[in-house]
Amino acid sequence: MNFLRTTAAAALALMTFASTAFAAERISLDGSGWTFKTTLDNPVPVEVPHCWTGTERWRHYIGSALYQRDFDAPSLKPGQVVRLHFDAVYDVATVWVNGKRLGTHEGGYTAFEYDVTSLLKPGKNRILVETNNTPTISSIPALATGNPSSANNNGRITVVGWLPYGGIVRPVSLLVTDAVYLRNMKVDTKPDLKTGDATITVHAWAHNGSNTDHTADVTGTVAGLAMSFPHKRIAANSDEELTWTGKLSHAHLWSVADPFLYEAHLQTAGDALDAKVGVRDIRVVGTELQLNGKTVHLYGANRVGEDPLDGLIESDATIERDMSDMLALNMRMMRIAHYPQPPALLDFADKHGMLIIPEAGNWNMSSWQMADPDIRQRFQKQQQEMIEQEWNHPSVIAWSVGNEYEAYTEEGKAWTRDMRAFSLKLDPTRLITFADRYTGDPAVKKGSDDASQYCDFVSINVYGDYAKRFDYAHQLYPDKPIFVTEFGKMGEPGLHDPKRIADITDAVNAMKARPWMVGGSLWTWADYRSFIGGTPDNGIRSWGVVDFMRQKRDSYPIVQQLFKTELP
Repeated sequence: MNFLRTTAAAALALMTFASTAFAAERISLDGSGWTFKTTLDNPVPVEVPHCWTGTERWRHYIGSALYQRDFDAPSLKPGQVVRLHFDAVYDVATVWVNGKRLGTHEGGYTAFEYDVTSLLKPGKNRILVETNNTPTISSIPALATGNPSSANNNGRITVVGWLPYGGIVRPVSLLVTDAVYLRNMKVDTKPDLKTGDATITVHAWAHNGSNTDHTADVTGTVAGLAMSFPHKRIAANSDEELTWTGKLSHAHLWSVADPFLYEAHLQTAGDALDAKVGVRDIRVVGTELQLNGKTVHLYGANRVGEDPLDGLIESDATIERDMSDMLALNMRMMRIAHYPQPPALLDFADKHGMLIIPEAGNWNMSSWQMADPDIRQRFQKQQQEMIEQEWNHPSVIAWSVGNEYEAYTEEGKAWTRDMRAFSLKLDPTRLITFADRYTGDPAVKKGSDDASQYCDFVSINVYGDYAKRFDYAHQLYPDKPIFVTEFGKMGEPGLHDPKRIADITDAVNAMKARPWMVGGSLWTWADYRSFIGGTPDNGIRSWGVVDFMRQKRDSYPIVQQLFKTELP
């Protein structure tokens, strides 16, 4: 579980952060009381969380929509502040309270909030949220324009491969705290594999939401160790970072085979944060990926984030159901999807010993998109939000900086180099990679021709001709481990899928025969909805070992057996 961040100091500034366990008073604004209106309809009552593309009526609606509800202002003690908190709104959200525009947040998978203390009035107050799920040429994710170097269709534009779900897709709440509250924490662990001890460094960010200076008094515990942070004066409407470092003797390591978690707790007089954290070492040694000194050879699958009935709402029960099934399939390592994940999914991975490579939204961008300053800035904002809300999860071993972009171009190389540096500045404790489609491109004749030269380990998307493609990638990068971020076969929409079984068997056997292959992440675990070209008339792409309604295909037990490996 993870935490919070700020992007500005003004009282009404947008604040983005991860979900966490708050000591703040949380007043839910979920459920009934909301109305929903598209540009084509009159307002109708809905319950929030709400995903309009998860319903038959608005399945194909792309555009703007309005959500509105009234709520009673909470009773406040002197000095308290109120934040209006959204766990996620897809994709662009502009928020008003009592007719005052608070700001706009872009990115449909990360949390954000606004301080609304000064706007609330006794009795009824009104929230208005304008949402828009329209993918554009410069949004993140963007309409894709990437192509192989040999392509002649330079004008091709492709919608993202998954459904652009729209709506207030996760919970909404009011958070009531004292003026000084905790914005975020980051727990870094560094074990010494020889002595068994670990150095733990905890960063805490405290915010002063009042108009006068205050002193932050932050204490806490981590792994049973008491923490006391230096007292710091925080200017009005500002943040301060506090740091504590200590030593944990005889640390119990987190691993896939033994996913042991410690508790971390921070508190101030009127607020607290809690997280579960792990002590583990992840590194690349030659052509090996090592977890706590043990070589990793694991398999998994991509999971398109959606529920067959509720769309992107993805309740905790939905995630528990899906991830439990993936665990039963021996799926233990994966570039899970093309966007930040719900906290419940990463909590599950932490608890059950899965290795996750999160990815923000550079999906199939072309060279000109990656060179555009506004697109780069927009990606960095979403990458930062993802990292800062997921960085306490021991299951997260690397950050991906994109998928299938034009890695053979100079702009693609610059993107990878620059986004690597940007990500490591935020979190130097993880590895960096991206899903490379172009290691087999005619323009790539040596490793320096491709952007994977800047990765700690090479990740490749490969469909068919597996042994030849794997060997060529190894020829380009003989000193790096290689992970397959996508492989598999579309088709066979029924439950009998002999062609898919043959394809997956061929791919996994080719990986297992090559010691420099870390493993692979099947595309996909389950069928999914999409608007992309080539999708059948029913709107569902049949890539999964389970179908859209989670029925098992014949490939299910085959994959379960193929993915059995020794757990590090």
